[in-house]
Amino acid sequence: MSLLAVMASMAQPQFDKPHGLYDEAINVTITPKDASAAVYYTTDGSTPTAESTRYTAPLSLNKTTLLRAIEVKDGESSAITTASYIMVASVLSQPNNPEGYPAEWGKYTQSYGTAVADYEMDPEMTNNPVLRSKIIEGLKQIPILSVVTDKGNLFNKEPDENTGGIYIFTGPPVGDNTGNGWTRQCSAELFGGPQNHNFTIDCGLKLHGGHGRLAEKNPKHSFRLQFKKDYGPSSLDYPLYGSDEPQKFNQLVLRCHFGNAWQHWAEDNRQRAQYTRDVWARRMQRKLGHTSVNALYVHLFLNGMYWGLYNIAERVDDNFGKEHLGGKKKDYDVIKIEEEGGNHIEAGEGTLDSWNEMFETVRAVAGQSSELTPEAAYEKLDTLLDKDNFIDYMIINQYAGNTDWDHHNWYAIRRNNTNQEGFKFLCWDSELIFVNENENVVTKHNGGGPTDIFNMLLNNEDFAHRYLRRAKELLADDGLLGEASVVAVWDSLYNNISSALYDEAARWGDYRRDVPNGFGYANTVYTVDDTYMSERNRLLTWYFPTRTATVLSQITKYVAIDDFVAPENWQKLTANMYYRWDGTGADAKPLANANVDWNFNQDVSNGGVVTGLVTVDHDLFADISQYDKIVLRGNGGSVRILANRLVAHGEWKEIAPSFNEYDPYWNAEYEALVIPLEDFKTKNTTSNNPRVDNFVHLDAIKANMGSTINVKAIYLVPKDESSNIDIAKVERFKDNKYYNLQGQPVAKPTKGLYILNGKKIIVK
Repeated sequence: MSLLAVMASMAQPQFDKPHGLYDEAINVTITPKDASAAVYYTTDGSTPTAESTRYTAPLSLNKTTLLRAIEVKDGESSAITTASYIMVASVLSQPNNPEGYPAEWGKYTQSYGTAVADYEMDPEMTNNPVLRSKIIEGLKQIPILSVVTDKGNLFNKEPDENTGGIYIFTGPPVGDNTGNGWTRQCSAELFGGPQNHNFTIDCGLKLHGGHGRLAEKNPKHSFRLQFKKDYGPSSLDYPLYGSDEPQKFNQLVLRCHFGNAWQHWAEDNRQRAQYTRDVWARRMQRKLGHTSVNALYVHLFLNGMYWGLYNIAERVDDNFGKEHLGGKKKDYDVIKIEEEGGNHIEAGEGTLDSWNEMFETVRAVAGQSSELTPEAAYEKLDTLLDKDNFIDYMIINQYAGNTDWDHHNWYAIRRNNTNQEGFKFLCWDSELIFVNENENVVTKHNGGGPTDIFNMLLNNEDFAHRYLRRAKELLADDGLLGEASVVAVWDSLYNNISSALYDEAARWGDYRRDVPNGFGYANTVYTVDDTYMSERNRLLTWYFPTRTATVLSQITKYVAIDDFVAPENWQKLTANMYYRWDGTGADAKPLANANVDWNFNQDVSNGGVVTGLVTVDHDLFADISQYDKIVLRGNGGSVRILANRLVAHGEWKEIAPSFNEYDPYWNAEYEALVIPLEDFKTKNTTSNNPRVDNFVHLDAIKANMGSTINVKAIYLVPKDESSNIDIAKVERFKDNKYYNLQGQPVAKPTKGLYILNGKKIIVK
C-alpha cells in the first residue's frame, strides 16, 4: 500500500476554527478523530511528523499561522489537516527578512547576477493611515488562496529535481532551464470573498509561463496547481466559477499578471498596469457567445506571506474540452504554441492530425493546394474550423491591438466526434493590449497561426463578406465592441479589484525602486491613486472612445470588398459596359469594348480616376440611359461623376457629391450616394450652358482635387417601368409570395422593389 493510501485510510484531526482572514487573535483546538491517537503539528507550513510538536492544549494564535496536523497511532500517520489563519496585522507588517527564507532567489538568465529576494509589504504604504485602511479593505474584497508547502519546495538552493526549490530554479524557456517541469507537494486553500469560497485540497505545485519565469524580468511568478493521485485527489470538484460553469478541474493556472504590471522589467509596462486586460479578452469572448477560459481574482499567500493579486484561470486541456463542450477527454485535440525549444505548434492533448488537415484545407481555399478546388475546400472547412468563433476571435484581438500574439499566446481546441465540430480558438495571455489607440494588427500575417489562416481565408468571397459584416456589427456604436459595451466589461473587472489593487501596490509597487536587479530599475513607487488611475483615465478618455471606429476603418481598408447586399434587380457597373462608340448622341452605336481604368477598393486622390479614362475621351463611355439611378458605395471626400461629353475636349455634365451623411444625395438606408440619372439629363454643362439630353453616357468617375476617395462598388438601378408585366392580370401575384419585376418568384427578398399580392412594394 502506498504512503498516500495509508494516510488516506486514517481519519484526520479536526480544527475548531475554520481557515480565514482574522482581525484579532484566536484560540484553536485540535481534536483527533481517534481519541486514542496522538496529534502532532507545525505552524510554519512544514510537513508534520511524529517528531513535530505534540498537541496538548489549545493554541493561541496572534499572528499569521499555517497550522498543519496529523494524528499518529501504532506507528501510522494520518493525512495532513491544513488551515491557514491569516492575520491582518501580520500582512500589514510583513517583513523583508522572514525567518528561514533566503535573502537571494535564482540566478539571472539574461544578465549577470542573482535575484535579491523581496518579501515585504511596503511600510511607506502600510504605515500611511489612509492607504492602510484601503489595504485592509482590499484584503477582504476578493477571496484568498493560500498555498502551503515545505520551505524547501520553494526556496531550496540545491539543484536537485526532487528537492530543489521551484522559486530558485524556475525553468525559463531561455538559458539554463533547470527546474523545468519540477512539481512539489502542497496544500491549497481558498476562502472568503463575496462568494464565500471554502475548500482545502492537496495537490501539486509548479511554475507556469514563459519569460515571466526569468528572475530579472519578473520576481512575481505564475504557478500551476495539478490535481492528480501523486499529490492528492485526481481532480478538484468544486464550483470555482459558479454553479453554471464547469466544476471539475485537473489543473488550474495562477496567473501573476506579468505583462503591463508594476513588477515588470520594462518601464512602459509598469506605467500601463491595470490587471484586467487578459481577463477582459476572455470575458469579451464569452459575451460574444463563445466558449472562453474562466478567471477568478484572488489574493495569493505563499506559506502565509502575501504574494500579490493573481487570477485563477482554467488550464486549456482535454478536461477543459470535456467540461465545456461535452464528450470524453480522449475526444479532444488541444493545439498551442510551445515556447520551450523555440516557438512551435504542438498538440498539448491529442494529436496534430486534425490541425494539419484543417491547415491544408485552408491552404486549398487560398488556391495553394492541388488536392481540392478552393470551393470544395471551403465547404469541407465547416467540419474543421468553427468559422463564426474564428471570426469573432480575430476581431477581439484586432480591436484589442494584441501585439504579443500570434507568434504565441493562443489555444485552439477541437472535439473529434461524429459531428465533426471545427476548431475553436480561445483568447489567452492577452496582457499586452489596449496600448496604442491607433495600433493596427489587422494586417498581421505570421506563418502557421491564426493570422496566417485569416489571410488565406480572405481569398474566399463568402468568408470575407462574413468577416466584414460581423466586424461592422460588432464595431458599430451600439455593437458588442462599441465603447459602451467594452467599457461595461472593463469597469466590471475594475470594480471587482478596485480595493485589492492597494494590496498589490504595497507588495510590488516599490520593487523596481528598492530591489537591486539585473535591469529594469526605476526611481518611482507605483501606486493606485497615481500610476494606475492615470492609465485608467487614458483608456477611458482616449483609447475606448476612438478605438472602435479606428479598428473598423482598418478592417474596411484591409478587406477591400463591398459587403453590401444589393437589391436583386440592381445591376453592378462592370468594366465591359464601356465601349468605343461611333458617335455621342442617343443613336450612337458601339464599336468595340474598351480598356478603362478600374481602381475600385483603393484610395484615389486629387483628380485620380476610379473608372473610365483620366483623359475623359468623348467617344469612350458606358451608356446607362436605360437605368433610373446610379449608386456609389464608398468613403472619403468629394467624387466627380462626368457624363455626356459630346465632342473632344468639350464641355460635359458633372455632379460632385461627397461621401457623407450631409450630402443631398446621401442615402442612409443604403449608406451610399444615390443619384437620379434624370439630374444629368437636365443639368447645365460645365460651361453653365443649358442643355437637356435624352441619354446618359458615363464618361468617368474621379476624385475631386484635394479629396481622397475609396469606391467599393457602383450599382445601376432599373427604372420602375422595366417591368412589362401586367400585375392585375397575373393571378399568381396574389398568393402572398414575393416576385421581382420580371415576374420571377423570390424566396428571400433583400432590399429593393418587389411585387406582393398584386402590388409593388419596397423591401427595406
